[in-house]
Amino acid sequence: MSERMKFKTRGLKKEFTMPFTNDVVHRSIKLCPLTKILMSTPQMQRLKQLKQLGVSDILYTCTTHNRFQHSLGVMTLAEQLLRGIRERQPKLEISEKDVVCVKVAGLLHDIGHGPYSHVYDGIFRKQLKVAEERGEWLGQRIDTSLYSDLPEAMEGWAHEDASLLMIDDMLKEVGLEIDEDNLDGPLKQIGDGIDAKCFGIWDRTLEVGDVMVNNYEDSDDDDDTVDDDGDDDDADATPLPANLVLTSRDWIFIKECISGGPLPPKGTSINNFKESSNSNKDSGNAVQLVGRPNPHKEFLYDVVSNRHSGLDVDKMDYLARDILQAHAANICDLLPKLSEKAFVCWGDCSDRASCWKCRQEGGDSNGGGKEKC
Repeated sequence: MSERMKFKTRGLKKEFTMPFTNDVVHRSIKLCPLTKILMSTPQMQRLKQLKQLGVSDILYTCTTHNRFQHSLGVMTLAEQLLRGIRERQPKLEISEKDVVCVKVAGLLHDIGHGPYSHVYDGIFRKQLKVAEERGEWLGQRIDTSLYSDLPEAMEGWAHEDASLLMIDDMLKEVGLEIDEDNLDGPLKQIGDGIDAKCFGIWDRTLEVGDVMVNNYEDSDDDDDTVDDDGDDDDADATPLPANLVLTSRDWIFIKECISGGPLPPKGTSINNFKESSNSNKDSGNAVQLVGRPNPHKEFLYDVVSNRHSGLDVDKMDYLARDILQAHAANICDLLPKLSEKAFVCWGDCSDRASCWKCRQEGGDSNGGGKEKC
C-alpha cells in the first residue's frame, strides 16, 4: 500500500487570487497557499503570544508587537530581495524554488523563541540554572527531582536550535518528515495531513519552464469541497510537478538558512558546532552545505542570516518595526531602497574570525564567499 493510501491526506487549498494581510511596516503581505498552511500550525500560532521586545512594553507601552508579525515581515523582505536580485542578475539562475525556500526560512526563523524572546535566551535561563542548583526560585523551594527525567540542555543552546526542532515538530503536525535517505524526493508521509507530493509551490499564475503550476480543471465532485467530517476541503489533491514539490533537501536548505551554515549533528548546538568548525579541517571531517551545495548559490544563505556583514532581512525588519513601535519614527520607506539596490558580487569575507567556512579553511583564504552588497 502506498504512503498516500495509508493516511488521510489533502492538497493545498485552491487560491484563484493571491490573498493578502495587512502589516504596519510593509502595508500588505501576500500569502501563498504554502505559507498559509505553515502559518496555521500551532508552532507558528504560538508566536502571536511572544512579544518581540520581551518586557520593554513596561517602559515603552506601544511595544506590544509580536514575533508572528516580525516573521511575516522577514518572509516578505526575503521574497522581495531575491525576486529583485533575480530580475537584475538573471545569470545567477535563482530558481522559483530558491525564492520560496528562503522565503519560508524567513517565516520560520524565529519559530523556536521562548517566552519574553531574547530575555529567555539570556538572563532568564542563566537565573534558572542558578535556581536549579540552589533548589529555590523567587524565594520558593522547588523540587528539582520533578525534572530529572528531562534531557540536559545543549551547551551553547540558543533559540535557533529550538527553531530547528520546531520545524521538525511543525512538519509532523501536517503528517510529514524530512527523509535523509531520499533527499531529492518528497518529504516522508508519516501521518494524516498534507500530501507530500502536493506540498510545494501552488500558484496557477506562475509558469516554471514549460509547466503551468496546478493548471487543473475545476471538479464538480462533491468530495472536492466537503470531506467526511463536514470541514471545508477546497484543496487540490493532484500531485504537483516534481520540480515544484519541496523535497527533503529543500527543507534542509531552509534549516541551513536559519542556522547560518551546515546543520550541527544531533545533540550539538549551532554555536558549539560553529566554534568547532575550525578543527574539522585538521581532522579531515570538513562540513559541507547540503541544501544548496553549489558554491555559486551560497549567497542565498546570507538573505535571512548574513554571516559576513550581519545585514540581512531579519535585521532590516526588526529595526524598522521596533523603531516604529517604540518611538513612532518611520524608517519603513528605507526598506524598498535597500532591497531594490541589492545585488550579488564576489568579495572577501568581512568576518573570517567567526565565519564557519573561513575558519574551516584556515581563515587565510583570499577569495571569500559571495556576499550581498
